[in-house]
Amino acid sequence: MMNWEHLKQQYKRFKEWQRHPIEYHMSDAEHLCQNCGCTFTGNFCPCCSQKAGIGRINWASVHQGVMDIWGLGTRSLIYSLWQLLLRPGHIIDDYISGKRQMSFPPVKMLFILTLLYSFVVYWLLPIFIDFNVDSQALRAMGDYATWQQSHYSWVMLIMAVMAIIPTWLLFRYSPRNTRHSLPEGFFIQVFLSIIMVLCAFLVIPLLVFDYNLTSLVSFVVTMIYYIIVYKYLFGYGLWGTFWRQSVVILVILLWGSALIYGLFDIKVEWLVNKKLTPEQNVENRSMLVVGFLIYSFIILAVGLIINYFSTRKARRKANIEANADPNSGGE
Repeated sequence: MMNWEHLKQQYKRFKEWQRHPIEYHMSDAEHLCQNCGCTFTGNFCPCCSQKAGIGRINWASVHQGVMDIWGLGTRSLIYSLWQLLLRPGHIIDDYISGKRQMSFPPVKMLFILTLLYSFVVYWLLPIFIDFNVDSQALRAMGDYATWQQSHYSWVMLIMAVMAIIPTWLLFRYSPRNTRHSLPEGFFIQVFLSIIMVLCAFLVIPLLVFDYNLTSLVSFVVTMIYYIIVYKYLFGYGLWGTFWRQSVVILVILLWGSALIYGLFDIKVEWLVNKKLTPEQNVENRSMLVVGFLIYSFIILAVGLIINYFSTRKARRKANIEANADPNSGGE
C-alpha cells in the first residue's frame, strides 16, 4: 500500500530544495592568502578574492583545471542543467534577482549545449542511425537548413532576442517581477532557449522510431516547461500564463519565418503547389515576408489590447509605487 504521508514529506522536501538548493557556510578560521599574503577570516580573501584553503597544487587541482575547460568545475554546467530540469523557474528567478553564482554563465551554457546538440544530431547520429526527415517544407529550406546545422547556437540566440520585446510587453505588469527590464528579459529568454535544446536532447532516443514524432514530443515537453517558467516568474494563473505565452510564441515564429524567408533563397513552390521561375519565387517570398510581419503585429496588437484591459489594477498600483519612490525616476 502506498504511503501518502511519506510521499507528502518527500514532495515538501523537494519544494524546499527548489527554493533553497544551496546552504552557504562562513568559515570562522583565520587564513593566510597564498596569493597576496593577506590574513583574513572567511571563505575568500578580501584583498584579491582568492578562495580560502588553497595550498600546493595536487591531483585535485589537476582535476579541477581539466573540468573547468568544459564547464564542469565551479558552477558546474551539468549541475546548472540539472537545476533547469528540476527547478526551472527558481533558477532563472535566482539569476535575474542577483544570485549569479547559482548558475553556470547562461550564454556560454547555451553555446556549449547547442554545439554539442548539433554534433550529436547532425554529425554523430547519422553514422549509426538512418532516421528519415520526410518533410517537403524542410527540404525546401535548402540553404537555411544547411546553415542552421553549422550555426544552431546563433539560431537559438536570435530566437531568444526576438522573444524579449513581446514578453516584456505582455508580462510588463505581472504579479511577480513587475516591470522586469529588457536586459533581464534577455537572460530569461536565454535560459528558455537552453531548456528548449535540453528537451530536444532528452528525446533524441525517439529518433530511432520517427523524426516527426521526436519533434512533436520535444515541442510538447518544451511548452510544458515554458508554462512552468512563465507561471513562476510572473505569477499569473494557468490561463493568464498560457494565452500570453501563446501570443509570444506565435510572434516569435512569424518574425523568425520572415527573417528566414527574407535572408535565404527558399523555394516556396510547396506552398503554391506549382512550378515557379526564379523571379516568381522571389516575388512570392517577398509577399510571404510581408504577410508574416503583418500577421505578427496583428496578433501582438490583439494580445496587447486584451492585456491592457486585464492589467488595469496592476498598472495603477505600479504607477502609484513608481510615483511614491523618489529613486524610481518614473518611466
